[in-house]
Amino acid sequence: MKDPAVRAPAPVYTITQAPQGAAPVAPYIPVQPAQAEPPFPGVELVTLPGGAQQWAYVRHETAPVLVRGAGQGIPAWAKTAALLMWSAAGSAALAAYGLSLAGPWLEVLAYTLMAFAAAVTVVAFVVRGLTSRRRGGGGSTTAKATATATGRTVLGGKVTATATAVAHHK
Repeated sequence: MKDPAVRAPAPVYTITQAPQGAAPVAPYIPVQPAQAEPPFPGVELVTLPGGAQQWAYVRHETAPVLVRGAGQGIPAWAKTAALLMWSAAGSAALAAYGLSLAGPWLEVLAYTLMAFAAAVTVVAFVVRGLTSRRRGGGGSTTAKATATATGRTVLGGKVTATATAVAHHK
């Protein structure tokens, strides 16, 4: 397969060179003495870029003056809210950080509570099963269930939670 021909892009602009020779010189205009008094009211004597002086009407531009009406001040509640906003945001960020550190410990606590609930349920079923089969005479029944969960604390320590449920039937 043939490679497509690469063409140079068309020039976007044309480069020209300054003519070689003496630099053009502006013609000299002799300064004419101006009249001592302005010919019309409101005119001033100005000097033109060529050096000549001429009488002309001149507008003096002044910066606009901002007129502020009797504005209302900022209410005290708005100032207080603005000052307390940093405290509220910082407290919320600190609470979120604390919860993120306590997350693993809270997870272990939840698993321990679920294990305890499961142990109590198992003991209840065992006691109910043992009592329903024996309709006859005396004796006592004791059922015991234990659940243990371990985890790490926020500061790296170890936490162990043990739950034991005991049921007696007489």
